[in-house]
Amino acid sequence: MIEKIRNIQKFKVFPEDILEKLSRYVGTATFRDGDVIFRENDAGDCMYIIEKGEVEIRKKDKVLTLFRSGDVFGEMAIFEDERRSADAISRTGDTTLLKLNNKDFRKFIFEYPQYGIKFLYENMQEMSRRLRRTSEYLITIFETGKLVGGDYGLSQMTEKILNRLLEDIADVTGGMIILLNPFTDFYDVAAEKNVSLYDADRIVELIKNTPEGNISGKEKNGVMLAVPMKDENKKLGYIVLEKKGSPAPFSVEQEIILSSVGNQVGLGIVKAYNKKEEEARQRLEQSRMKGY
Repeated sequence: MIEKIRNIQKFKVFPEDILEKLSRYVGTATFRDGDVIFRENDAGDCMYIIEKGEVEIRKKDKVLTLFRSGDVFGEMAIFEDERRSADAISRTGDTTLLKLNNKDFRKFIFEYPQYGIKFLYENMQEMSRRLRRTSEYLITIFETGKLVGGDYGLSQMTEKILNRLLEDIADVTGGMIILLNPFTDFYDVAAEKNVSLYDADRIVELIKNTPEGNISGKEKNGVMLAVPMKDENKKLGYIVLEKKGSPAPFSVEQEIILSSVGNQVGLGIVKAYNKKEEEARQRLEQSRMKGY
């Protein structure tokens, strides 16, 4: 076991003799793709460190974040004896986790406070980073909700939402929103700004080849992510964002934010279509009343 925890980044500051003592408290658990590690409201009695694989954190079937090798999750069990606040699901066929019971770790902290405090301090920093990302996510969702709920026409609403995303999502340099025309079944550009890697025709070709889910693209001078907008199961269009230059690919967190926005915007699109139809109906009624 000591060989396993020695390779975990968070434990590399520990000397060999301390690692040997800590290893006595650490167990191993393995999971297949789709296996439940814990459910919301389960007892929070341990923390996990991912040795190999990936783990999704879900809330009401929505992905909140994704953890990978070396990441720690479920660590709130160290600080409080509360129930789990979300589900943890294995995303790979050979996920291996190191498991540390909260009572055992508290015992370790009291026996070796110097090293326990170092570990806790690193975890507090990580929790602070997660809270900051969550706050940014919630701000984007809240502001998008205000735009969707506002009294805007389709063109104005999509333009404002695109500008919001370009402002909120790190390293994004341009993007567009394309809508599936309900009358022609063709895609029309509803909003566009600073697009240079993928034009609308190319995006449509990618959509034809990837009819479901998110679409990603990579070029020498940048990356692209396209996320569908839906009303229930009906596809209404795509939000397309670009990162020009040599940035990191879109992160899982950024995909999650964009997917959440896509679901919100779908409601706004339906609302705008209904408003447009109602205005057309009223004009027709007025024409009839005037005898045209």
